[in-house]
Amino acid sequence: MKSKLSQTMQDFSQAVIVPVKFMAVMGLFLAFSVILQLDFMPSGIQTFGGLIKTMMDSMLNNLALIFCVGITASLAEKKKIEAALISLISFLFFLATNNAWLTLTNQIADAGEMGLFGTGQAMVLGFQVVDMNVFLGMLVGCVVAYIHNRFSDKEFVDFLSIYGGARLSFMILIPVILGLAVGMSYVWPVVNGWISSLSGFILTTGLLGVFVYAFGNRFLIPTGLHHLLWMPFCFTALGGTAEIGGQVYNGAANIFYAEMANAGSITTLDPSLRFATFGFVKIFGSIAVSLAIIHCAKKQRKDEVKGMILPSMFVGAVAGITEPLDFSFLFASPLLWLVHSLLTAISETVLWALGARTYMLYGLIDTVVSNSVFSPSVTKFYLVIIVGLVMSIIWYLTFVFLINKLDIRTPGREEVEVETAGAMVLENGSAFEEASDFDLVVAGLGGRENIDTITNCFTRLRVTVKDQGLVDPVVLEKISQQKGIVLNGKNVQVIIGMGVQTFKDDICEKLGIVDV
Repeated sequence: MKSKLSQTMQDFSQAVIVPVKFMAVMGLFLAFSVILQLDFMPSGIQTFGGLIKTMMDSMLNNLALIFCVGITASLAEKKKIEAALISLISFLFFLATNNAWLTLTNQIADAGEMGLFGTGQAMVLGFQVVDMNVFLGMLVGCVVAYIHNRFSDKEFVDFLSIYGGARLSFMILIPVILGLAVGMSYVWPVVNGWISSLSGFILTTGLLGVFVYAFGNRFLIPTGLHHLLWMPFCFTALGGTAEIGGQVYNGAANIFYAEMANAGSITTLDPSLRFATFGFVKIFGSIAVSLAIIHCAKKQRKDEVKGMILPSMFVGAVAGITEPLDFSFLFASPLLWLVHSLLTAISETVLWALGARTYMLYGLIDTVVSNSVFSPSVTKFYLVIIVGLVMSIIWYLTFVFLINKLDIRTPGREEVEVETAGAMVLENGSAFEEASDFDLVVAGLGGRENIDTITNCFTRLRVTVKDQGLVDPVVLEKISQQKGIVLNGKNVQVIIGMGVQTFKDDICEKLGIVDV
């Protein structure tokens, strides 16, 4: 039961991150659009910037729909195209039904001076409904995916075949969505009260709240469940609510994006920003840890370690993807990971205490571009540089001390085993040392027949196997691109890096595993 619950949470975490990836692109273009609209720009450039901003606003203001389709398509085990289409229709069904029920029962709220802000209702795609924001997309997406996976493979006799398959799951969803839309009219106001209370508690605990949030967000990375912590704070009301330019926004990242779009009138950034600064460790922590690992490597292996660590450091600091670097030392020493998480929490707490109000959700590129639309007096970006340099030194010295003092086997410090036996041969007859990554994946996972499903997230190849006893970590560790392995029962995660999507697609194509 525990294993199944853990897998379900990981599946949801993986599904949620799919639309979030596109949010990074939206934020980047939103920042560019604001820059293009500065007063000294030619009128034609300003108009072009305004068009881009309008495009990005349409995405920012309809995140619930985007999350709904993205989550459904990710969680659907088959017929993903039909699943995505059904989720879109179901989302519209919910809006129409919820609005009709609120109207029928005289629950429609009247707009005030600030519109529907504070009424518990909002306008979504032209419908006035209960204000569930991104939670609506998550809820409908999960419900649709569950029904689709249960019933989309059921077929009827020929003259009724049109009602089988994905159409059957669609028919079942019609009454389900109707009941959900009516029920949320009464349930969500209560849930929203709980969320507001929890959000208020975290927001009012000051520096302690910042420390706990930052520590958990980093410490949970090995489980893959950290998305379930930071994502709600960045994209839902749990991270705060603010009215900007006559529009209400929920979540630290959404609020900041809205402030970017109205940068000319912003003199101070919303305090929800405290939940969107975990890019600090990705930039400064990655550099410090990488240099410490290289410094502590054995002299004869330094060049080898540089070749492995420096690309991971670059990806972590510039793009904000730290898992390749994280897994290079995480399993060598859980203590180092604990210290790393504590230093992360201390850094973010110190930054907030000193008054830094800098958005840092991803890496250096996103951080520089996004904050450039505001005056340094607003973001206090110079504090980030100062604290970053100081904490980098502390990070570096701490890691060097612990690695040397405790003789931790970080990359370049492991004992190199000398092979005395003949070359290992895989089942297909290829030599172990000369085998392709494809051969190693299949062999390491116990063969083609042992592989149940293959998916991926930001940097990980996620595989479900039928018999965990057939998995061979030694073989998987020989994959040229992998940076670490996580084994959790029948769930296997191979850390590949930024190229994991192409890596996964190539493997699925060769194995004949396709989405239908």
